[in-house]
Amino acid sequence: MRTKEPTVESGVFNEKVPFSTLIPLGFQHLLTMVGSFMVPVIVGTALGLNANDLAYLVSAIMLTSGLAILIQVIGIGKGIGSRLPIIMGSSFITLGPMIIIGKQYGLPVLFGSIIGSGVIIILLSFFLDKILLLFPKVVTGTFITIMGITLAPVAFKDFAGGEGTPDFGSPKNMVIGIIVLAIVLLLHKFGKGFVKTMSLLIGVIVGTIIAGVMGMIDFSPVADANWGQVVTPFHFGMPQFNVSAIIMMTVFSMINLIQCLGAYSVLEGTFGTKTPNKVIVSGLRGQAVAQVVSGAFNSVPHAFLNENIGVAALSGVKSRYVQITTGCILVVLSFLPKFAAIITIIPASVRGGAMLAIFGMVISAGISLLSQIDMAKNHNNLLVGTSMAVGVGSNFVTEAFTKLPQMAEMLFGNGLFSAAVVAVILNIVFNFDTLKKKNPEPEVAES
Repeated sequence: MRTKEPTVESGVFNEKVPFSTLIPLGFQHLLTMVGSFMVPVIVGTALGLNANDLAYLVSAIMLTSGLAILIQVIGIGKGIGSRLPIIMGSSFITLGPMIIIGKQYGLPVLFGSIIGSGVIIILLSFFLDKILLLFPKVVTGTFITIMGITLAPVAFKDFAGGEGTPDFGSPKNMVIGIIVLAIVLLLHKFGKGFVKTMSLLIGVIVGTIIAGVMGMIDFSPVADANWGQVVTPFHFGMPQFNVSAIIMMTVFSMINLIQCLGAYSVLEGTFGTKTPNKVIVSGLRGQAVAQVVSGAFNSVPHAFLNENIGVAALSGVKSRYVQITTGCILVVLSFLPKFAAIITIIPASVRGGAMLAIFGMVISAGISLLSQIDMAKNHNNLLVGTSMAVGVGSNFVTEAFTKLPQMAEMLFGNGLFSAAVVAVILNIVFNFDTLKKKNPEPEVAES
């Protein structure tokens, strides 16, 4: 059977959808991205920014997420963007280094490191076809699973009210978080169609309303926000390029690329396709280009959102024009700061309940990938088990690295980095002879 790539030419993801259907489907993806909008809020709060600055960061992530989706799904030229139905939102993996760089050097250096690391990854992308051989499903599945496990404490701290807050761990925070999580799980279990797909959003809305009735929300940021604004480049000052900050951000951005690799596997499993390496490389290069744009517009690095692939599966619509619609809607909403301010007033306990479900989905996606692996072959069981053990251990016993240089302490104290390094090394050791035999250009059955 003749094979083709799942691109515009093949028509696999190119079906025409009526405009009246595109709008609600586009909004559906946007509403599923609520967790993604929390990243700049978490970073800005950690850096002590005021409500207006937080709202601006949310507007910036809306603009840059929209642009990132358009770069990825429409593409630029022949080598930038995968042209696959992928939604891009802010990456949780770079949270740690963003907070550390921001606290130590300030926002200009932070955004300079995002721009600089993006440029470096663009350059590295021309060699990614060789690098991809180091990341088979056993490695990416291990990484995605450990990512969900190590990020769960971030959600749980918000679940308890937000680390460092006076009412951290109070019963009312726990109750709100439990209500949100229960709504998401119950609707996902018993809901049908649109209600099931919107379970996360419904949980956040109900939790926020209950929190508002209980007097847990300050609505002044929404009242004070302007009706319109334009997100401009370098709002917080011209970027400054600090070498150590760029190196740190580059390392974690590379880890973020591993997460993005996992999304291709999720896409393939969902739609029964195969993604050629050149399409993968173009997609990762598009992610890097979007990262440079994000840094210029005072925003954060982006990742491929696996949960939105699930949304596409639930809707039954493969067309990439739905994701293009989402990107356009996000760009428009970035001009409406009152909408962004609404995101910032969502209580931490509500975010936490929602994020527990989100990170649970990430863990299950990793397990799903690993379930496709024959653990009895090529010492895969040892590779997965050892990598996860090192990742969990280093993430929760960070004091073990305090005597190392600061850069090494931060890297190895991050479970994602440690797990990824061990998984890649063990894959090379156990499968060195087979790495060269892998077909770098898999084909896709014609639809």
